[in-house]
Amino acid sequence: MAVLTFPAKAGGAETVIDTSLHLASAAESLFLQGYQAAPALMLGLVLATILPLLTMLMKASEPLRRSPDATLRYRPGHKKTFEAEVANAADTRKRQPFVEIESTGRKMRCAILRDMLRIGREHDNDIRIPSRSVHRYHAAIHRDSDNWHITDLSGVESNGLIVNGKRCCEARLNDGDVIELGPGKLRFRAGVG
Repeated sequence: MAVLTFPAKAGGAETVIDTSLHLASAAESLFLQGYQAAPALMLGLVLATILPLLTMLMKASEPLRRSPDATLRYRPGHKKTFEAEVANAADTRKRQPFVEIESTGRKMRCAILRDMLRIGREHDNDIRIPSRSVHRYHAAIHRDSDNWHITDLSGVESNGLIVNGKRCCEARLNDGDVIELGPGKLRFRAGVG
């Protein structure tokens, strides 16, 4: 308990006041008087003090509430190796476009048999990169008349898509273009020649 002494008005006598009880009752009295005079203002002041505290608590508890399947931010330099799974084995003798998956020491190929090829973390993608820095449905390679394009499906605030070293949402693909999705590094081949 805090004890405060100060001179009284008359006679110079010292008075001892228990400030903890006095300040609590004074604050309560001040709040009640303020609420009776201007209720909206007092509620606004209470919200202005409580909301930042709630926001900090929510931000601090975010890792505890995150699902184990949630996508994480990818930071280049961490986990550069990955093991991709492909839906089909490419036979490139038919001159079909395909994607080379550059992994640890070996190259796997995935033929683009339809007008679209999906890349992501889920099992039903054509190319599956099982990394939490790759979104469930991260990107799609698709044909637009005679040209091939890649589109980022993961949204604006995602790990994004990098084609030939440049971050983009969509890009036209040419033979030999390098595509990076999280730790995944893919090379597009037009299958011509």
